[in-house]
Amino acid sequence: MLSGDIQNNKLRILGKLTASLIHEIRNPLSAIKLNLDLIKMEGNLLSKDVLESVNDSLSATDRIEYMVDSLLSFARVVTHGRENISLNKITLNAVDLLAVKATKYGVQIKHNLDENLIYVYADENKLLQVILNLITNAIESCEENNGGKIVIKTLYKACKDGGKVHWIIEDNGSGISKENQKKIFEDFYTSKENGTGLGLSVCKMLINEQGAEIDFESKLEVGTKFKITFSVNRMRKLYETENSSNR
Repeated sequence: MLSGDIQNNKLRILGKLTASLIHEIRNPLSAIKLNLDLIKMEGNLLSKDVLESVNDSLSATDRIEYMVDSLLSFARVVTHGRENISLNKITLNAVDLLAVKATKYGVQIKHNLDENLIYVYADENKLLQVILNLITNAIESCEENNGGKIVIKTLYKACKDGGKVHWIIEDNGSGISKENQKKIFEDFYTSKENGTGLGLSVCKMLINEQGAEIDFESKLEVGTKFKITFSVNRMRKLYETENSSNR
């Protein structure tokens, strides 16, 4: 137990140092990108070679920005602790945050949210981070698919063990090969040319922390479905355990 606490403390310290470093990188990176965009606006006055160099530089800053964002999601340690939160509300919040990105990629996002679904017991920041990551992946998977579509659902299924709450996202994007399906939750695995491989491994870690489960189905060139499942009984036990001292 003690060794686990020491390891967690080390990870928190590493997270804080990484977040601090990322902050220092982001500011000059934003300035570089802004100036490159300004130079590109004068494209009529630039030679073909210079304009090509500017475009290459912009692509490089985009790659750095992507890696920085991925590292930040891995290092982020901000947490409010578990509480009763609206899964529908946090889903709509995430969709709003990514609306511009979806439009940029020509992807349509639809949602079908269970009106009877009110709360899940989870850490809001961590759950939002996971949902943002999964929606982002779905958008990027549809990048080369004209008329890309994403459907997000929430639903409650009653059963003998207290029922299950599901959050589901489906896309008609590029899909994942059977070979890669075995590796997508591994640390540092990525199929993206400029990816860090931190996204889905972090998602799985954060979902496990909430006492929930994440799984997926995918078919190459057809699309992918990710599903997060919360057990009502497990959430109830977590709530009772964590709030018993306040009674």
